Amino acid sequence: MHGNCGGRAERSPSYEGWPSSREDHGWLPVAGGYPGGVPPSTPIRPLVLQPVVAALAADDAVLIADETGDIKKGTKTAGVQRQYTGTAGRVENAQVSVHLSYGSGKGRTLIDSELYLGKGWAGATAEHERRCAEQGIPPERANAVATKPELARRMLERALAAPVPFTYFLADEAYGQCRALRVWLEEHQVRHVFAVPKDEVLPLPDGRTRQARELWALVREDAFERRSCADGAKGPREHDWAAVQPASVSTGLERHLLIRRSTVPNKKDKKTGALVREIACFLCHTHPDTTLAEMVVAAGQRWMVEESFQVAKGQVGLDEHEVRKWCSW
Repeated sequence: MHGNCGGRAERSPSYEGWPSSREDHGWLPVAGGYPGGVPPSTPIRPLVLQPVVAALAADDAVLIADETGDIKKGTKTAGVQRQYTGTAGRVENAQVSVHLSYGSGKGRTLIDSELYLGKGWAGATAEHERRCAEQGIPPERANAVATKPELARRMLERALAAPVPFTYFLADEAYGQCRALRVWLEEHQVRHVFAVPKDEVLPLPDGRTRQARELWALVREDAFERRSCADGAKGPREHDWAAVQPASVSTGLERHLLIRRSTVPNKKDKKTGALVREIACFLCHTHPDTTLAEMVVAAGQRWMVEESFQVAKGQVGLDEHEVRKWCSW
């Protein structure tokens, strides 16, 4: 994200990982250019990060990765192709981007983004090279597809380098089932809570492996605790919660499978048609003294990224931009 206004600006703070201008001139670009030539763009993202962190940093602050899509009619805009987007709930001609949201009890907002380039854009053919060159897409993104979990990792790296203070990194199943991302987080001792599919295979302390659904089926009824993870429009969002500890990790953190069960039968069983309680699973990496209550609260904070998207689209037109080239990202 770069400036799109005229005038002179302060040089942005030095945040490792964000691109910086090639010359120390401090100008922001305008559409009409400058007398005497157009200087390189100055990135806005690190410029606004410092006041955002100052305003929102708190003991309960979290970082959340998620994606959103914008429906497009043409084919020229960087990243546009037929692909699934949750915005429409189906495959559409769309541009999809991964965002990083920062939130706490003080508020929440989007602080970083990466445009997703699928196989229609990232590749080694002459057509790939031509399309990417037209839109100014750099070679490191044009030559190969970077997955959405990989894009989330890059943004998290920038947040860690800034540094942005936070307790947990949160994401849904699309990121939670990426083992490469989970390994990277473990190696960097980043506490996280990820939604994972019920068929996710987890290692046990005795060396065996079991799917998440097999582990929650073994949990005793008296092990569940009724707790609210957050307040919703109709009051506290209560579920029954329990935790199982799979094999430990070697980084000083503990691994837990957090299980959320609805308080009443509310979902039809695909085989029997009977109403059953809905189950959701979360893989948590936490400090050894973390309580079930703390994990429940952390898991319930992921809604903040959805609110960030709604506000960004409703108030500043996140989904109505008309920019085509890479430099806008």
